[in-house]
Amino acid sequence: MLNLPYPLLLDGGFATELEDRFQKDLSGKLWSAKCLIEDPESIKAVHLAYFEAGSNIATTCSYQATLPGFMSAGYNEVEAEVAMRRSVQLAVAAREEYRASHANDVQPRLVALSVGCYGAYLAGGQEYTGDYGNATVDDLVCFHQHRLDILLQESGIDFILFETVPSRLEAEAISKLVHRYRKDKDGQFPPVCVSFSCQSEDRISDGTPLLEALEVLQSSGADGFEAVGVNCTKMTYIPSLVSLLVNWNKARGLATLVYPDGGQVWNAEARGWVPNTKLPPSDFASNLLHCLQKYDSKMFLIGGCCGVGPDHIRALRENAKTVFEA
Repeated sequence: MLNLPYPLLLDGGFATELEDRFQKDLSGKLWSAKCLIEDPESIKAVHLAYFEAGSNIATTCSYQATLPGFMSAGYNEVEAEVAMRRSVQLAVAAREEYRASHANDVQPRLVALSVGCYGAYLAGGQEYTGDYGNATVDDLVCFHQHRLDILLQESGIDFILFETVPSRLEAEAISKLVHRYRKDKDGQFPPVCVSFSCQSEDRISDGTPLLEALEVLQSSGADGFEAVGVNCTKMTYIPSLVSLLVNWNKARGLATLVYPDGGQVWNAEARGWVPNTKLPPSDFASNLLHCLQKYDSKMFLIGGCCGVGPDHIRALRENAKTVFEA
């Protein structure tokens, strides 16, 4: 466990910030991961922008970074592994640069290793449906283990973040994988956080009840979870989902992850955002914090996903004090 002072502030969306700040065309299947090869400095700049906005956590630009993904895009295995490891190096470098320029900073500054779901690799919108075709639990275990074996060669990672998990099948695979790592590495394995994508007030994206998906996470006897929650989910569903999560997590001593998207609607067929659907920073912050203020717990990791930028995180930082210090 991390044993950190909660609440903690995550960062926001990465690909959308690369698009907005640097006008990157991320319509291909590699999405933000292509910048690990083509423009790594832009990635570090986004990390720094989120730290400056008040984020406690830099989430590595590895959501879409997989060996088969890079190789299908024409890169060889060595190039792919270098790019994947670079995602960690850039986040760690940004943290150290921020610390060096803010000598009086006493806030925790962490690096979360982003592990995107199998649906992100498929790049057809499956992270919002959980439709993995004929994939088995063992297929997903192998898929995630292979990339973790590469990414965890880098130092400086504080915890692993499995993101936008849409299916019961993948929850089972994560549970098995964490249990395997804990056993094989004799406890020398980072804490793990898991975040589900949801398409309703009480179910993850494949239709599984959220509470059932949470129980599946522990089905292999895996320990070492720091937090579980939801991300890449519309704000309208967040109040009900948070109610379920807080009660479940509190009984187990876990923190609650909440980082919804910024309201934008993704057109999977066109691989682009529907215009004029993003929430303004003030609305995003007030809506999210309103969901949390009725709970006496401070064990939250809050932030944003697609469509959420540094201004949204800054608004969260400025207004969170009122909610959590009251």
